[in-house]
Amino acid sequence: MHVVATRVIHRGRRHLSPRLPGCLIVLGMRPRRRPTGDLPDVFLGSAALAEGLLTMRQLRGPQVARVIRNVYRPAWVQPTHKLKCQAACLVLPPCAVVTGASAASVLGLRLASADDDVFVAVPEGLEVPRRAGIRLRRVRDPRPGGEIVDGVRLAHARRMAFDAAARLPLHEATAALDALVRHGLIDLPDVCAWLDTCHDNDVRHVRQAAALVDARAESQPESITRVVLVQAGFTVVAQYRVRIGSRVIARVDLALPDLKIAIEYDGRWHEDDLQRALDNGRLAELRANGWTVIVVTAELLRDHRRLVATVSAAVAERQALQR
Repeated sequence: MHVVATRVIHRGRRHLSPRLPGCLIVLGMRPRRRPTGDLPDVFLGSAALAEGLLTMRQLRGPQVARVIRNVYRPAWVQPTHKLKCQAACLVLPPCAVVTGASAASVLGLRLASADDDVFVAVPEGLEVPRRAGIRLRRVRDPRPGGEIVDGVRLAHARRMAFDAAARLPLHEATAALDALVRHGLIDLPDVCAWLDTCHDNDVRHVRQAAALVDARAESQPESITRVVLVQAGFTVVAQYRVRIGSRVIARVDLALPDLKIAIEYDGRWHEDDLQRALDNGRLAELRANGWTVIVVTAELLRDHRRLVATVSAAVAERQALQR
């Protein structure tokens, strides 16, 4: 992100104003309008107009795109959720911090897309005008802020974790926390200790999700599958290594080892021809060694009842064979 500043010459001295970059303004002279190619990645539209960097016609033209109200980007700058967070910080008060899935996305874990709202935590009692594209969460934590990354004021890790899981269904909340742990963005014991003293709304739900976290999960769909099955009463093991003698023939996403049932999520990356061939060979070897393999597609995962029924049927079949 470009540093947003304006150089102003006044009585022989040069000053910096935290507005827009690099426009030379001499008092008593008409501002020299810069080409739109020199604009920063995000900027306040009102400041650009006031400094003479753009005309209203240019601001509404094809070379500029709005990110949120009064904040714009040059059209050639790729819209991302991180950019939207940077835009939000230009219009929010200093004590408001980006949190939850938005903070995780700034830190490199993509939990939010360019079109998603920016999640922001503000202390209770602070009046912040509502704005489309920004979702406010009022928190009891008087100082929810942590570090500043690329111009974005982030919530501290515990606050980020809480807000990433709050107000989501349990399986999605757990999947978000799994991902935060997997990417090293939170210390789970520290978060759990903080949750014991936290009194924010939805804290019981977040505690429940934290208790289900399994750092071995390698993807959010895998986490969701696991939690759905755990809620249905199954005891599943994540990233289970299937051994024949001393040899590992496969590592499966989830397993019911005693019943020799493997559960694999079939994500988009499996569409690669080479990966598909490797998967087919691995699953064939599992079946040849007496394992039942359930492949969970995105369609099946959307229907939790059907997913549970599919696993239940496989369990009943295996149990009948073991009698």
